[in-house]
Amino acid sequence: MRIFATGTTGTIGRHLRDRVKSLSLRLDEDDGRPPIPQSDDGVIIHLAGVVGEASVTANLEHSYRVNVSGAAALARAVAKTSSQRFVFVSTSHVYAMQPGVEFLCENAALLPRGHYALQKLMAEQIVAEIFRKDPSRLVIARVFSVLDRNQPKGTLANAILSLTSDENRSLSFVDDVRDFLSPRVVADTLMAIASSTSLSGTLNICSGKALSVREAARHLLGDTTYGGVINRLIAGTSVAPRIVGNPERLAEVGCSGEDLFAQSLHDWRSAWPTAV
Repeated sequence: MRIFATGTTGTIGRHLRDRVKSLSLRLDEDDGRPPIPQSDDGVIIHLAGVVGEASVTANLEHSYRVNVSGAAALARAVAKTSSQRFVFVSTSHVYAMQPGVEFLCENAALLPRGHYALQKLMAEQIVAEIFRKDPSRLVIARVFSVLDRNQPKGTLANAILSLTSDENRSLSFVDDVRDFLSPRVVADTLMAIASSTSLSGTLNICSGKALSVREAARHLLGDTTYGGVINRLIAGTSVAPRIVGNPERLAEVGCSGEDLFAQSLHDWRSAWPTAV
């Protein structure tokens, strides 16, 4: 089976580069006909896009062309083949806030928070309609929170790391609870999804492990560095105090939330600065 992927220069995609054939597509072009491999077999993982609320709102028109129109054009091109499958990578931010709901299942209510999540949900809906007559060829993978030292500005990880270089910085809402994985683990899970010939529909890429932002900072920084910033972690919760997924469907591709979290924990600890 041949696996192709877009977005292999990003936080998650760079962990796929050695295992897939990278597709470099201009998703913001107006012709609506992105070139895809001329083959009726294989899988395309669609990771490419404008990611994060700040990046999306900086240019809503461009981000819409990439995140919605571009994704739709690529899905149509794949659908026109006889058997290629499509893995569309989305986000947990499409889910509605549901007080009292401990773990978000794939059929949970949807209410995007912000322009980025709205664009991803719009793309989900369009892509699902494109494959409506052949749904077995589509997987929508909703990724929960990603945590890594190499994430760009505007991400939680970057905000945490900035505490170590600027003693005037602080981080608010550290009692918010999220479902964190390392990007390598997310990439591995996407490979498992793409390699499955029987999986279809929507599924969460998550661990089911509730972790506060405060705890995430400790896992990212290491105990020694964390001790130097702990006084600048401001208690409290945001309007989205808990976003934790139900990972049960991952068992269909041989994964478990517990294992994914353990692997992520290993990745974070392996990246801790070495004591001199």
